[in-house]
Amino acid sequence: MTGDASTSSADEAPELELGAVPGERTTGRRRGETARSDAGRPVPPFVERLAWLLDDSIRVPGTDRRVGLDGAIGMVPGLGDGAGLVASTVVIVTAVHQGVSLPTVGRMVGNVLIESLVGVVPFLGDAFDFVWKSNSRNVALLRAELAEPARTRRSSIAALGISAIVVVSLLAITVAAVLLGVWLLVRAVDAVL
Repeated sequence: MTGDASTSSADEAPELELGAVPGERTTGRRRGETARSDAGRPVPPFVERLAWLLDDSIRVPGTDRRVGLDGAIGMVPGLGDGAGLVASTVVIVTAVHQGVSLPTVGRMVGNVLIESLVGVVPFLGDAFDFVWKSNSRNVALLRAELAEPARTRRSSIAALGISAIVVVSLLAITVAAVLLGVWLLVRAVDAVL
């Protein structure tokens, strides 16, 4: 019987080590901590801690809301937004190292670009940093990609497609507004002369 137990535990050890049991969490983990994906690739704990630090480390007194250092360091003119962008890049580089698909990496970059572009606007950008939480979004995408790569890839392609349509539409509206403004200005000048 001891021979059977040692044989079966030796046979099971690689399976547990690789995380081959879908959906199984390691015992002793608290809710929200890193769990292995079906493929056995874990989200590196330092990435989860970095995202938490940047997006959720500070509890707002009297509320259930949490904010992070990303919005706070963003308030430092010039330096803050750049530091937040560098820290956010660590999450993306780790995702690339983990083998995340190109559409999902594109979606992650989009999350950081949105936060960075809006972050340039004084005060509004800092408030947006507290709400948007691109690092937490990107860690969730990384987790999803490692667990269900095909599904996450499809949803990322859809999100990128919708984003492209929105950007092209906004660009077309901007160009049309500028052309209309120029046309109205030329007509006004012609009417005066």
